[in-house]
Amino acid sequence: MRFTQRGASAVVRQCLLRAALCAVAIAHAAHAEDTKIYKTYDGTGKVPTFSDRPINRTSQVFAVFDGQQLWPRAGTGPVSLPQLAARRSALDPLVQRIANAHGVHAALLKAIIEVESGFNARAVSPKGAVGLMQLMPATAARYGVFDLYVPEQNIDVGARYLRDLLGMFGGDVRLAVAAYNAGENAVIRHGRRVPPYQETIKYVPMVLERYQRFQSRPMH
Repeated sequence: MRFTQRGASAVVRQCLLRAALCAVAIAHAAHAEDTKIYKTYDGTGKVPTFSDRPINRTSQVFAVFDGQQLWPRAGTGPVSLPQLAARRSALDPLVQRIANAHGVHAALLKAIIEVESGFNARAVSPKGAVGLMQLMPATAARYGVFDLYVPEQNIDVGARYLRDLLGMFGGDVRLAVAAYNAGENAVIRHGRRVPPYQETIKYVPMVLERYQRFQSRPMH
């Protein structure tokens, strides 16, 4: 399966890329645990082709589909599943310590971090969200002055925000996760329900699936 970008504006090229990645992901959903998306350039070096298998010796892994989400996301860059697991394990002690300090579940923090940034402390979204928990600087400013690129500080303020969201929504994890993505005002405005935003509708089940998985295997 191949998708080629040729003779298109930057906006159209971006749309084609998203369509290519989504189509490959859907086609391989049944075998998605380690589905790789390859990027290959034509002879000019200007026109990329995206495929679900190498086309020639120049083909390189561009992203990985983990069954729920395509990486890269929010500037994470391509990452394999073993790399993702290694990043997660390296941060386990820090996440556990901060979770205990703020009274939130470590499994929930890890679930949010994985979906938000793929455990990449340098991730930055197009909207300006920063670091492991993809925090907006304005949100972090509620809790003080932080360097959001420092893992400990990023997770600390993210845990505080998540704790406050859980308190705001009576311990309802689903609503707290929705609020983390869309903002607490959006959840309140929609009758304390998950807002009908396409991104949030996809985001909530991805986080909850990982939350359940990490609860059963807390150190993996």
